[in-house]
Amino acid sequence: MSKTTSHILSAILEHLKSSPTFESTGIEQYRKLLEKSAAAFKPSTTLVTKSFSIAAIDAQWLIPLQHNENRIILYTHGGGYIAGSINSHKDLASRIAVAAEAKVLIYNYRLAPEHPFPKGLMDVKTVYQWLIDTYCHTYNISLAGDSAGAGLTLALLAGLLNDGHPLPVCSVLISPWIDLECKNNSFIENQGKDPMLHQHILKKTARLYTDKDLSNPMISPINNNFSGSSPFLIQTGENEVLADDSKLLAKKLKAAGVSVQLEIWDEMFHVWHYFARYLSQGRQAIQQIGNFIKTYS
Repeated sequence: MSKTTSHILSAILEHLKSSPTFESTGIEQYRKLLEKSAAAFKPSTTLVTKSFSIAAIDAQWLIPLQHNENRIILYTHGGGYIAGSINSHKDLASRIAVAAEAKVLIYNYRLAPEHPFPKGLMDVKTVYQWLIDTYCHTYNISLAGDSAGAGLTLALLAGLLNDGHPLPVCSVLISPWIDLECKNNSFIENQGKDPMLHQHILKKTARLYTDKDLSNPMISPINNNFSGSSPFLIQTGENEVLADDSKLLAKKLKAAGVSVQLEIWDEMFHVWHYFARYLSQGRQAIQQIGNFIKTYS
């Protein structure tokens, strides 16, 4: 790592350590701060955006000037199931669109605690079904999501496998939160290394999402069987408290005979891609995502 990159990374880590949590601000203010912070990550002006609705769900196409007309990515944003939006994750999704030379569909699913499980997941299923109904016969559809959005992506895929519905050509999970019991060793091993997440905060967030059994396979989708799935790319940071979620999922996918590419990025934290404007590792990881999706579509 160069001195410049190391300096940038240190500055980002210091900023994140001082960032408020929903515990300290309340959920509404936490959401507003996330939306406000998105102003520092203005998406490329070379993209065409088209806003519309899918069954009353706000959605937006992000279309790079250079793209494969038959390549679509459904992007599900993170935010701990309680925050996040098209706006907060537009820069990240736009960068993936450019890297993959694909049309990206991003949307606002319902958030907890106002709309607890399974309402957000129902919206994810609605949007995917709309894509299948509209484009399945002529387009290659990939799934992508970060953090809780990756969890929803994995839960969607598990449901598709269970019900025998059409599968995406591939799926990309960025720093996935897929075990809401928060019991894996990386919570202890990486405590203090990941400025984005803490075990006690995640446990409280999980209870805002649902009061049901957290081992439910649709709530903690790592507990599903993924035999017969299309290929996966999983990216996680070496210093993430959620690193074991990715490692255990990759092991489970391999055991089920599923093609999976697990990338563990040195010194990186939760969804470092979000800071791609400033962090070279973010840009490099996004390019890897683009290359992976282009391989299968």
